[in-house]
Amino acid sequence: RGRLGRRRGQHTRSTHTMSGFWGLEVKPGAKPTPLRKQPGEMVMVLKQAALAPTGKLSADPSVLSVSVGSDTNERFVLCHLASGKCEQWAIDLGFGPDEEVNFHLTGKCAVHLTGFYEMDDDSDDEDEMDSEEEEMARMQGEAMEEDEDEESGEEEEGEEE
Repeated sequence: RGRLGRRRGQHTRSTHTMSGFWGLEVKPGAKPTPLRKQPGEMVMVLKQAALAPTGKLSADPSVLSVSVGSDTNERFVLCHLASGKCEQWAIDLGFGPDEEVNFHLTGKCAVHLTGFYEMDDDSDDEDEMDSEEEEMARMQGEAMEEDEDEESGEEEEGEEE
């Protein structure tokens, strides 16, 4: 086994994995940090932002914001992080596989973002809804047939009198 072999207790991600961890460091500056280096097929869920332990921490707040789409000028603030006051923040945002997402950071401290990958369930949801609708239509059709059978039985009884 080569040097890149799996160690005991270490997990590897296969193509069948439904979710997995990701991490990203956002550095302060004018240049945005893209969420993805290349297009993906999975939803990326952002769960936490934390001041990076590297370098000297500053008392000045680091303000993390996000832009979605090609217009990186339209930004939305996610959190203000400050050493000794608020060094990490819980977030729960999902970004679709086709979304162009960039993070922006003002201040002097880098920020670590962590989260997980999740399968895009849109196609599965549509399949489930289609099969549920088909099942409902089938059940309604059976119920209508039963009603018609009962009505025709009542008419036959009425004719006998």
